[in-house]
Amino acid sequence: MSLKNPNFKKYRVLTILILSITLFNSMIIVTSAATTYELPHPSGEFTFKFTFPNGDVVGYDPAYHVEGRGDYVQFLVDTTPENKQNGVYTIIEVEGVDTKGWSLLKRGYPIKRTSNSTNEFMFNYILGSDYDELKYATPNFYSVQVSSEQIRGYRSLTFFLMAAEDNKEDFFIVPADEEIEFGETIDFTLKKERNGIISDVDDSDVKWDVAQSLSISDYKDNVIIGTIDNAGLFSSDGGLFTSQDIGTCTISAKIDKKTVAKTKVVVKCPCDKEADLEEVIRLYKQRIPEGPYQTDIKAGNEWTTLGFNPGSVNNMYSVINSDYGEFTCGGYQAMVLEFLHNIQSTPDECHLLNGYDFGPIAGSFYAHHAVVVYPVGTYWKKTGVVFDPWVQQKPEVMSISEWEKMFFGAAGDKLSGNMNSYNITNSNEPVFFDARDFLVGSLHCPVNILITDSSGRQLGAVSDNEMAFDIPDASLLKMSDGEGGHQWYFTLPTTDEYDVDITAFDDGDFEFFVMNSNTEQLQDYGKNPIQKGETAELELSSEDPTTPMILPDKTEVIPTQEILVVPEVSASSTVVKEKGLPGFELWVAVSMVFMVMLFRRS
Repeated sequence: MSLKNPNFKKYRVLTILILSITLFNSMIIVTSAATTYELPHPSGEFTFKFTFPNGDVVGYDPAYHVEGRGDYVQFLVDTTPENKQNGVYTIIEVEGVDTKGWSLLKRGYPIKRTSNSTNEFMFNYILGSDYDELKYATPNFYSVQVSSEQIRGYRSLTFFLMAAEDNKEDFFIVPADEEIEFGETIDFTLKKERNGIISDVDDSDVKWDVAQSLSISDYKDNVIIGTIDNAGLFSSDGGLFTSQDIGTCTISAKIDKKTVAKTKVVVKCPCDKEADLEEVIRLYKQRIPEGPYQTDIKAGNEWTTLGFNPGSVNNMYSVINSDYGEFTCGGYQAMVLEFLHNIQSTPDECHLLNGYDFGPIAGSFYAHHAVVVYPVGTYWKKTGVVFDPWVQQKPEVMSISEWEKMFFGAAGDKLSGNMNSYNITNSNEPVFFDARDFLVGSLHCPVNILITDSSGRQLGAVSDNEMAFDIPDASLLKMSDGEGGHQWYFTLPTTDEYDVDITAFDDGDFEFFVMNSNTEQLQDYGKNPIQKGETAELELSSEDPTTPMILPDKTEVIPTQEILVVPEVSASSTVVKEKGLPGFELWVAVSMVFMVMLFRRS
């Protein structure tokens, strides 16, 4: 077998041991010293380069499988006493794109955005020789994500760092990997094996410890899952473990201050109490805050909505004032997920969700985000209850069928972060949008829209009951205008030309706006009459903003053109912390059109 592999390059490697060949045509490699690893993406477009200047990474596996999560790049960290430290200093480079072309996420949340040009980081590594514990170590998983004009969607590389420890142990704990309900206790004992002979270890020689406590909630840190008493105190037979919270922890046995064995404890919610979804809904309405719209209305202040729902108006304001960002659909989705995770992980409340599951969902082709709760073992698209505070800017619930009438195309929301925590994912790939490179359009009243690109792919209403979403990197949001008509908002890549058909399903007037978000130039086709069954047509191109709209009577409407100027808006009386929100990039683009319409019409 040849030691050469063109897909992975190592520099200043002293010793190489090939263990096996795996994903990416790669090798599992252990090295005695190394500073740089190059990991090309299978597409060939990018190469991820990791440099460890201090030489404290001694090996890696480019395709290490973690149960329940998938394949990750695993870096092994030298944690010998002379090399112990709080983290590993690392320099990341992505060949094929500059530092503002990629972001870095930890547990699904950004620690480097594309606007940040830094490429130097200090990473935490996972302790412990029990590799099965990886699926509970969510705070220490990272992902480098690359997006550019040349690719559709994004490219990513996920990785983690683990202490390189010797797995060979003569000691073991009984019982091993125990699962209990909250409130129960376990008596642990330490045993040893030598030459195939198992014997007990004197309790007085053993010091027990609880470490690596992790809540089942992604939102809780620094929890204590349980405590353990040592022999000679409250237990005459080993260590007595008492549960304190719901989650997972590691039990360690030490002799002469050295850890000789570990085991895992999973503390679950008690199952002797019945679920109560009505109580969950009551707590939801009590704990999820109303948006600035509702607080202002209750204070006697007026909002100019012009037919938009309060959530849409909030999103308009969020473009100017980040205090409103918390109350976009993505911000509210994060609040509701945290609320449900906290109920699920709180001993006094967790039974309320016994037999229920939940997860993030998206509608309108990933343009809108909410949360669904549904009975375990059922199909959430049929049995789900949707928690969606965004529409009216206050906590509301509705059936999944009601929600999908408003935001068609319900799907598991992969844009929300760590989807491995949920059971509602589907095969649809997420789309990431960059508001700088799109045509953004808005259409109102009793009409449907169908957009066709130069390759014949379509986006919009093919018929009254059928929608098409075939144009890559495009999006379409359909909402009710509250008067029997629709509000349509779309984004289209500026790299193509499009035929637009606007067909009336009732008599009335319609308005049509298009903006090239790269140039901030607005094309305003104004308000035009149309009768049921009639169609207006338009050829749309970022290269020619003067193309006319052909009305059903063959009248040509030449658009007026102007440069977008966004006015100031008053700050919300509710000040909140700004977050990175799923789907927010799309809303920025669409809201730029909202802002123009709002202030032009007022």
